[in-house]
Amino acid sequence: MFSVFDESGIFVAACPKYPLAILDHLMTVYGENGSCAYDIGCVFSKTLNTSSLGPRVCALGLRMMVGAFHGHAHNRKCQLDWHPMYISGTGHTEGEGCKHIFSSSNELARSNFLYNHY
Repeated sequence: MFSVFDESGIFVAACPKYPLAILDHLMTVYGENGSCAYDIGCVFSKTLNTSSLGPRVCALGLRMMVGAFHGHAHNRKCQLDWHPMYISGTGHTEGEGCKHIFSSSNELARSNFLYNHY
């Protein structure tokens, strides 16, 4: 089941409480020249670089991005520095994998909806 990640390199992690722990694990698994899209990747990169993971981030060449959907809400300078379209090596990704997964699961909401007064 997880062999798809070996081919595509795409991995979705959605846990707002532990982004440093997630990136620590991703760097261990994927190694060099990785990239990670995060809604606030431009600001979070400062936290990441000043954390205990900072030296490892630099050594492995991890590159933070702001996904295309959220990138349009940022100023032009931020877009030029953090939007995947302007970052070499990101291919055709728009950095919004979570949005695709959540939108494809929208139909599940109807079957799981509880009809009650709450």
